[in-house]
Amino acid sequence: MKLEEILLNALSLRGVLKVRELSCEERSRVRELEANYSRCGGPFGKPVNIGVEECLKRGNVFAALTSPDFKWPPGPYAVLKVGEREIGFITERGLEVRRDALRGSRGEHVVTVLPLRLPELDSIADNCVVASPSPPVHSYLLRLLGGTGLNGTLLIGFDRLRTRGSE
Repeated sequence: MKLEEILLNALSLRGVLKVRELSCEERSRVRELEANYSRCGGPFGKPVNIGVEECLKRGNVFAALTSPDFKWPPGPYAVLKVGEREIGFITERGLEVRRDALRGSRGEHVVTVLPLRLPELDSIADNCVVASPSPPVHSYLLRLLGGTGLNGTLLIGFDRLRTRGSE
């Protein structure tokens, strides 16, 4: 069975519709788009996507197309910082700001997008990480996967797929 089929079988109940391995050139393009986006700043501060960085460090990198009903794992999905102080989080409930931490905070505003875990993958892949891409990378992946504006995208990175008996 191909890697794409194994991943799709594991994640289809969660709402993943399609999985495709990224070539070296496509990985480079993702890295470039993500770096450019990090330089521009967003509504809550400078975005830093640790999840995408971690995915791209893995030996195998896949793009996934998700349905509008995709079931996200528990958060937090991002940490909001001002200077060195954590002032809030983005979770499954939305934006949560700690007003007490916000008072007197000084410095650069940074939104760190965190790597995610999908339990379905922990049992079949080593060193697996999942990432929610930036808007420019999302648009690029939508085009690669043939998705529409209703779909979401993910990056999945892992070092090796486990074979039966290697767990």
